[in-house]
Amino acid sequence: MGTIAKQTIQNSFFSYLGVILGGVNIAILYPRIFSEEQVGLINVLIAVSAMFAQFSSLGVNGVTNYFFHHFRDKVSRHKGYFSIIASVIIVGYVLFLIIFGLFKDQILSSKAEESVLLGQYGAYIIPITFFTLSFLVTDIYAAVLSKSVIGVFMQEFIFRCINLVLSLLFLFNIIDFSLFLFLYVLALGLPPTVIVFELYRTGNISLRRPDKSLLSVHGLKMISVGAFYILSGFGGMLITYIDRYMINIFLGLGSTGIYSISNYVGTLVQIPRRAMGKIAATSLAGLWSKHDIGQLQDLYYKSVVSQLGVGVLIFIGIWINIDAVFEILPVSYQAGKWVIFFIGLANLLHSAMGLGGVIVVTSEYYKLNTYLTFILGILAIGTNLIFIPIWGITGAAFASAFSKFIYVGINMFVIQHKLEIRSIRIEHFTIPLAGVVSYYLISLFNPEWHWIYLLIVRSLFITVAYLMLLKLFRVIPNLKDFVKNF
Repeated sequence: MGTIAKQTIQNSFFSYLGVILGGVNIAILYPRIFSEEQVGLINVLIAVSAMFAQFSSLGVNGVTNYFFHHFRDKVSRHKGYFSIIASVIIVGYVLFLIIFGLFKDQILSSKAEESVLLGQYGAYIIPITFFTLSFLVTDIYAAVLSKSVIGVFMQEFIFRCINLVLSLLFLFNIIDFSLFLFLYVLALGLPPTVIVFELYRTGNISLRRPDKSLLSVHGLKMISVGAFYILSGFGGMLITYIDRYMINIFLGLGSTGIYSISNYVGTLVQIPRRAMGKIAATSLAGLWSKHDIGQLQDLYYKSVVSQLGVGVLIFIGIWINIDAVFEILPVSYQAGKWVIFFIGLANLLHSAMGLGGVIVVTSEYYKLNTYLTFILGILAIGTNLIFIPIWGITGAAFASAFSKFIYVGINMFVIQHKLEIRSIRIEHFTIPLAGVVSYYLISLFNPEWHWIYLLIVRSLFITVAYLMLLKLFRVIPNLKDFVKNF
């Protein structure tokens, strides 16, 4: 898959390094050095800021994916396209400030009077939203310039290194929680700053006015696409973050902290999807402009095998070792066991689409995707309202899985019947079957060993069994091809 495959491998490398660091931070240090309420506070601040940042981006990421190839020209510094991005950041952020200023008390509401932390630190949403907005927009711009590794390296690796250092400083009482949070927020501004500096250094940024002739040809459609992507992006953020926000409202910051740590473990399943999806958008838009259905079909097939194949392995690897996971986490976090399962399942369902979601978004049916994503964002709110009061944090995870199941099903229908790309492959059945069989076989191996030894041995055994079954089911002719396609 050329550039897509190369950058996916590079992004995955830094993503998995980030997973190791994130595991140390979130699964080991955070639950032990911060209270559940403090962990919940950090995640609520991030969740609220992410939703506002996505809305404040005014759909420019979709515009960049869809139209940048018309502006791309290194000599002219891409005909002033970065000026559009800079303008969006300013206008979108001002709109956020107005909304936040008017509805701050309602936004920061929480279960109970116990939310002293939100009242004390809620204003951090203002800088976090700016940093998140800046990263969302500049990272996509770097990705369409085939420089997606910068953002992944900074966000997944460097930021998490800084986070680890700050956590250790807090652990050894060198800094208090107030200073930790201040420095944590400040560190969030580093990734977008480095991206902008690197793009400027390499001659990809100019504040010259955008090319008038291109704006006259594409301007109205760019506005139309941007408007639809506001709904689509905001709906996507609702699906991703609304659970933490609503848990805080119903159950308080403590439950939000437990849910957030458990949610992190479940989201490990989506790393291959995240690494590939961001890179592929511009290439897929180019294929649509040529109406190259054959190449689109080939990319879709390879992405399903790689994303679902790796996703299933991660999912069964986590679940076969779920008891070991809770040897790492404090006892109070055992309430999040089924959160891990349902969040992992939700991300596995999304992986079953491969690049299907990006293919739809870059096609002429992007408006349909916008409607569906926004509706499903609302569905996520509705299902959380139903299931959180019934099952608590497990209900929130189930709501995420339920919403994702509907989202994936509808998208695959669109891919099959609107885009004329075969969306259901035999691999959609053989890969999960290989996962279920290998899980069952290794679950029979349960000696009374120390949990660390059992974790290592079970992980090795289930990986070998799974890959052998994939080869037996002819999903992969050999391991080398599987890695190459990934």
